[in-house]
Amino acid sequence: MDRELRRRAFFGALIGAGTSGAYLSALNDPLEQFSPLSGSVWDSATPNTTDSVDSPYGSATVRYDEYAVPHVSADDEQALYFAVGYTQASDRLFQMDLQRRLFRGTLSAVVGSGAIESDRFHRKMAFVDAAKVTAEQIEGTPVASVVDAYTEGVNKAMEQETYPIGFQLLGYEPDEWTRTDTALIEKIIAWNLTGTFETLRTELVRDRFEDTFSPERAQELLSDVFPYRLEQDTPIIRDHHDAGTFRVGEDNETLQSQTTTTTNERTAPPEKSLVDWVSNFDPPQGFGSNSWVVGPEHTESGAPILANDPHLGLQAPPTWYEMHIDGPDHRARGVSFPGTPVVVIGENDHGAWGFTNANSDVIDFYRYDHDGETYQYGDERREFEIEVQVIEVDGGPDEKVTVRKSVHGPVIEEAEQEVGIAWTGHTATETMLSLYELSHSTGLTDAQEAAKRFDCPTQNLVYADQDGNTLYYMTGRIPLRRTDGTQVPGNRVFDGSAKEGEWDGFEPFGESSWDGFVPLSANPQVVNPEYIATANQQIIPDENLDYYLSAGYTSPYRGRRIYDQLDQRIASGAAIDLDYLRDVGRDTVDGRAVGLVDPLVDAARNGDENFGDVVDTLAEWDYRMDADSRGALIFDQWWENYRDALLEESFKQADLDDDYYPSDGAIEQLSPDSSWFGSRGRASVMREALRQTVDDLEELNAEIYGDLNNTGNISHLTELEFLDYPSHPRGGSGQTVWNFDRDSPHGGSWEMQADLDGELLGLLPGGNSGRYFSDHYDDQIAQWANGEYRTLSRELEGDVDIEFKQVDE
Repeated sequence: MDRELRRRAFFGALIGAGTSGAYLSALNDPLEQFSPLSGSVWDSATPNTTDSVDSPYGSATVRYDEYAVPHVSADDEQALYFAVGYTQASDRLFQMDLQRRLFRGTLSAVVGSGAIESDRFHRKMAFVDAAKVTAEQIEGTPVASVVDAYTEGVNKAMEQETYPIGFQLLGYEPDEWTRTDTALIEKIIAWNLTGTFETLRTELVRDRFEDTFSPERAQELLSDVFPYRLEQDTPIIRDHHDAGTFRVGEDNETLQSQTTTTTNERTAPPEKSLVDWVSNFDPPQGFGSNSWVVGPEHTESGAPILANDPHLGLQAPPTWYEMHIDGPDHRARGVSFPGTPVVVIGENDHGAWGFTNANSDVIDFYRYDHDGETYQYGDERREFEIEVQVIEVDGGPDEKVTVRKSVHGPVIEEAEQEVGIAWTGHTATETMLSLYELSHSTGLTDAQEAAKRFDCPTQNLVYADQDGNTLYYMTGRIPLRRTDGTQVPGNRVFDGSAKEGEWDGFEPFGESSWDGFVPLSANPQVVNPEYIATANQQIIPDENLDYYLSAGYTSPYRGRRIYDQLDQRIASGAAIDLDYLRDVGRDTVDGRAVGLVDPLVDAARNGDENFGDVVDTLAEWDYRMDADSRGALIFDQWWENYRDALLEESFKQADLDDDYYPSDGAIEQLSPDSSWFGSRGRASVMREALRQTVDDLEELNAEIYGDLNNTGNISHLTELEFLDYPSHPRGGSGQTVWNFDRDSPHGGSWEMQADLDGELLGLLPGGNSGRYFSDHYDDQIAQWANGEYRTLSRELEGDVDIEFKQVDE
């Protein structure tokens, strides 16, 4: 959509019916603010026109290419990152501010009472306190001066540029950006990837089922849908990698037995009211990613190829900000999170790197014997650290929130229930320094050293360089839980008063030692694998570890499918190039369909019902979730009905809704004689779901999968519909390699493939500019929906758009 059409759509939406009216009614002099070509909202919506900026650090230049990607260059590192801060804030300031407000717990001050519960949660979790100690810890490191220069650049943009449209719509101005705010963005990303209340939900399901059904029946049902490990897992590190074992040197016999069994000695989880409340703020559990690296012995170019597409939240503007930086001693191109100065995923003159979530369990939960102000801890009585904070509420009275902390970390209280939380992100972390070192790395050794500092979130790092080296390294701090000196797994709620599940050396809101964590040498890693693929699946078989790493990984479909394709290609002897890997990255085969469609067709044909052409369509379908597929639409609808037909009744008996359902992989892998099918049998349940699907299809305004699965499901941060991206049909599901889950929504949030002796490819789902009237607001969304890539230059592109000039302060 060009700028003039966007302008008409914008003002048409403002004067028409819809949600915009609520925003307009809260603004002062709305007609004046929205006057076309002259009002403040119009001014804030137009792209950056500044061509000269004063800088205290020296000269720098910014060139915007045809997709509004800034190419930033400078002969001084602080001058470089001052310019980076300026460009990010020019393009994404509202996004940056909204994110920090969310995790500071100050949204209510600008959006009103609807955000009070969110503010209460984020205050109680004390994310900003963790950001403060992280910001303090980087002092004295090379990244400190970079962050400080970046911060000044952000504030300079606030001073010199017009504010983006979001500030005008909500009627406020942003506060000054600080080093702590950049550290807070790091905590936001870490929480979204490792912060989960899944243990509380699973333990509550266990308790409810044991209360509802006989012990034998409950155990039978639970073991089928909450297995410790899914079948058919294809681990990241396989036998041919010769990975060996990774051990901390402790006897793990007790650990393994406790990990795989259930006892009646477990500490009871909080009641459902608290679990429901905290689950409102849980990151979507479908978040995942793909990556792979292929060594030079298997590529057409004779150099490694690395691919990465992190599956994070999809929104307008995108989660990532693309940039190309060229400083005095390093060049890097890729993406950063708005609010942070360094390239997170990308490449430089020597190598390329990417990340996927490791799904390691780095969060624990504790119940206490307490009286509100004090709690039992071993043989002593301790006072909670208590602070009463005020939540400012726009248009309403201020609210008070009591923030409590124990020896383990924050304590969440709701409906007279409490749970203490220990999370590795609540201590000072060095992840920003790690990424700074990665962008400066000149080879394998540098990359390995940088990986050691990447302490939260836990990630699967893949790396390749121009010397032909490849690397897999699981980053992060992995807690060693101990009760009475013995290692225990973390997939349960601990009795904090009895000092169960302790992490030695952990200092929440301080600086932790490594005493209570797995030594870095014991983190799974492989140097120079011929090829390796990660998709959030099991990292390495449990027998190769003597410590607890995770209670559950993502369903195995993506990881298995990527390895199947790579294995077949390499076995054929054909060389691998970017053209082939594009096909791997765009694969839409859904493993759930592979496992269930044939039995479903048999069940339908062996029954007495007439399902019309639905069964024939499924029988001829190739299991691919393509946008133009009728079979994909039918399966998509049938899967939801099958899940409900199978689980809904028993979960309702236990007073639990579908938020507590198990993973897709656990449902698909149920054996035909599972207790969940009861006397009905699997075929009967399948037909019941298909019967409902036929009815649903008659009601749906959809003929093919893309009618439902499209970019129209991606919303703007404000949830104002006229700011959303246009709708384009999109293939893929939450379980396919080419990943798109429209419900959250999430999927490929940055898609990159790098041939170390060839092209660099990439694409954003949307556009690099966050300004609605920019031509680059959504100029990549159609390409993303079509499965295309852009070729990215490793050279600086374009004419100079902004010149930064030295000034003395």
